Amino acid sequence: MPAQRVSIRVESVDLDGVLHLPEDEVIGGCAVLHGFGGDPDQPHIVAVSEALARSNVAALRFAFRDHRPPRMTLETGLADAAGAIRVLKAHPQIPERLGVVGFSFGGTVAALAAARDHRLRVAVLAAAPALAQSHFTAWANAKWKPVAELSRTRARVLLIWGSRDTEVPFADAERYASVLAQARVTNKILTIEGGDHDFSPAGPRAEMAKRVAGWVRESLER
Repeated sequence: MPAQRVSIRVESVDLDGVLHLPEDEVIGGCAVLHGFGGDPDQPHIVAVSEALARSNVAALRFAFRDHRPPRMTLETGLADAAGAIRVLKAHPQIPERLGVVGFSFGGTVAALAAARDHRLRVAVLAAAPALAQSHFTAWANAKWKPVAELSRTRARVLLIWGSRDTEVPFADAERYASVLAQARVTNKILTIEGGDHDFSPAGPRAEMAKRVAGWVRESLER
């Protein structure tokens, strides 16, 4: 699977990204968003990007412009995600069937992106905070309401958590799912047995990547 370095222009900043292109037919593309204080080279981010490419979905992973605390905010994260989606949309090999996959902070960004960009057909929220936890106040703000906003999405939503995640409670997945069900948005909750917040160790990480790629492919092919 060829991977190439790309630049994502957002406002006056160039973000570093890696685009994973499938070897065969490309059915669509996904932006892959890392978590608070993370980076696009973390094992779970690389694993899901490679799994997407094996499933004929182009995957663009990149570093948020302020990906080190305490400067990271949902506002800049959302703008950066939109920039990545623009790159995917403009790529000549990628059909305009697009989605977003986000982990932790990136999952909350994914929720907001999917609510606001009706071109997105699929959204994966992996251990995505619903902004109820005090230890996320460094980037949380009362003006952001990802659970309520996501109810307006046109995307199919996967909520995926590790069974050993001690950072974002599973109750957050249930909050998202309850509101999505009331809004009649197609959604599914999956728990990856043995996975922590980053879906480590290797076994749960591989299972997570496989399940995410399957959901994304199925959603983009509909």
